[in-house]
Order: sequence, then C-alpha cells, then structure tokens
Amino acid sequence: MVNFLLVFSIALNILALLCIALLFIRQNRLAAFESRQEKALEEMEEIVSSFIAEIKEENELFLDRVQRLDDNLEESKMEELRSTLEVSEPKPIPMINTYKAAAKSYQTFEKSAGNDDVEELLDLILPQNPEEKAVQEEDIADEAIVEKEEEPEEKEKTLLEVVTELEEQGKTIEEIAKQLNKGKTEIELLLKFRQNNHE
Repeated sequence: MVNFLLVFSIALNILALLCIALLFIRQNRLAAFESRQEKALEEMEEIVSSFIAEIKEENELFLDRVQRLDDNLEESKMEELRSTLEVSEPKPIPMINTYKAAAKSYQTFEKSAGNDDVEELLDLILPQNPEEKAVQEEDIADEAIVEKEEEPEEKEKTLLEVVTELEEQGKTIEEIAKQLNKGKTEIELLLKFRQNNHE
C-alpha cells in the first residue's frame, strides 16, 4: 500500500508539473499576443496620424491656391474697374446724331406721350434751323419704316421644337445630339417627355 501511495504521489507530482508547464506556455502566448496587439495599435495610430497630417497639408495647399485665385480675381476686377473708370476726353457729338438718338429713344415711349409732345420737347432741347430739321425728320421716318419692316421676325425655337423637327426629318438620336451639341441621353429624355405629354 505504501508503494501504491508512493507511485500515486509521484504521478500527481508529474501531473502537477505538466499543468504548471502548460499554464506557463499559455501565459507566454497571451503575453506575446498582447504585445503584438499593442504593436498593431501603435502602427495603426501612426498610419492614421500620418494620413491626417497629409490631409492637413493638402488642405493648407488647397486653401493657399484658393486664396491666390481670390487675390488674382480681385486684382483683375480692380484692374477692370480702374480701366473703366479712367476718364478719356469726351468726343464732341454732332447735333444731328444726338437728335436722331433722342428721337429714336422717345419713339419707344409713343404710347405714354404723343409725338407732338416729343417733337416739342426735342425742339426745346435742340433748337435747329428748318433745313436740318426737315432732313432729320426724313431720316427718322425712313428709320421707322425700316424698323416696322424688320419687326416680323421668327421667334427662336425651343430645343424641344428643334429636336422634334429633326426627328420628323428622319434623323437618328445620335445625329440630332451631334448637330445640337447635346448628349444622346438628353435628346432621348426630351423625346420621351414629349411622347408622355402627347399621351
């Protein structure tokens, strides 16, 4: 019985030593895993911080470019303003041209004021001798006739009307798009909307 207890005790000691060895190995594995995780976290933090730094630099460069563009625009606007504000010597305007321009502008307001009122006003503003006045009245009458003849102009056609005409001529959607410098999809949508409206 003592031998049995002795063998049993030795077996328990060996088993205990094996358990201690297993626990030690597992603890080392856990410590190694934790150190790898810490290294991975540090690397990720470095990557994120370098990425943020790059974005910050790019943003600063972008803001500098935008600021330079704004400054250039302001300078160009100031130069344009200066050039428009530079006063050149006024050129003398002949009285005939002044009379024509004034008469032409007042003719647009014929409805609100009569022709006699306009003529009287112009005569008061621009007194002239009778010969010049007769020539000017003829010129004004000729201009009024020409303007009345030019009035019946065609209205500009809408894009839909133009596309419809071209389609009726038998052109394909691609040809219509090329001719009008529009996208094929835009032309297709216009035609579909037209069909939906007719239905």
